[in-house]
Amino acid sequence: LTVIFGAIGVLPSTLAVDVRAQVPAVKLDVRAAKGLVVSPVYEGWYEANGTTYALFSYYNRNVEEIVDVPIGPNNSVAPGPPDQGQPTRFFPGIAYGVFAVALPKDQPKTEVTWTLTANGQTLSIPASLGPLYLISPQRETGSAYPGNTPPVLRFDPAAAPSQGPHGIVATRTATVSRPLMLDVWVTDDGLPPPRPGTRAPVSVVSQHLGSWGLVLRWQVYRGSGAVRFSDQTPEVERGQARTTATFSEPGEYMLYLLAIDSRTPTRCCWTNGYVKVRVEGGAQ
Repeated sequence: LTVIFGAIGVLPSTLAVDVRAQVPAVKLDVRAAKGLVVSPVYEGWYEANGTTYALFSYYNRNVEEIVDVPIGPNNSVAPGPPDQGQPTRFFPGIAYGVFAVALPKDQPKTEVTWTLTANGQTLSIPASLGPLYLISPQRETGSAYPGNTPPVLRFDPAAAPSQGPHGIVATRTATVSRPLMLDVWVTDDGLPPPRPGTRAPVSVVSQHLGSWGLVLRWQVYRGSGAVRFSDQTPEVERGQARTTATFSEPGEYMLYLLAIDSRTPTRCCWTNGYVKVRVEGGAQ
């Protein structure tokens, strides 16, 4: 079963209604512990530094099941190579704005499609580039804090910074069962101001909701084994934050860092970071 998924840029409160009206063959408003579909979601398009990007999310309707779908026929973006930065590990619930596809500069109106098969059900979402789907993730144009911008992120203090959901990529190597140090340098414009004496809970960060000021969250993005973070939501102190990741088995992994200070209807303001890790086996 292949379904063209028609819900574009919708919020959780309207997602089930919009999808149910267009794809009645799949009951997308049903949730269970496991065995359900994972839906690709298109959030909109934007321009940054002369490049046009299409922004995607996903919705894993399983309450407990973490779904892994390797890059290939069951997890691909077209046209172009099947691997265009999408996740292969899908956690329960909604994950907003996890990757942005850069469209060819000589063909900036290319409409890409993400196709995902999970638990035997295939859904495809096209990226419409019409004016109704234009978003503003690089600068907030409304809400209570107009002018707010995404955090500025670096994985090396001397490297060029990144800002916005198209993100930044770093490469590391690690060994099974040995903690890998993950340092990040991050600055923000102070909007919205942090709530005094509070720290955003993981549940809030994972849904990109609320105005808690700058917060970070690490998560596994790709990989076959288990990964343990010493602190999944490390605090930023003097512009720097640190955690460690410990891998259960060798292989190729990608870790995902969300640096966010708010999420608004214009899809602002956060920056994505990705760390590719080659994990080698431990000493025998």
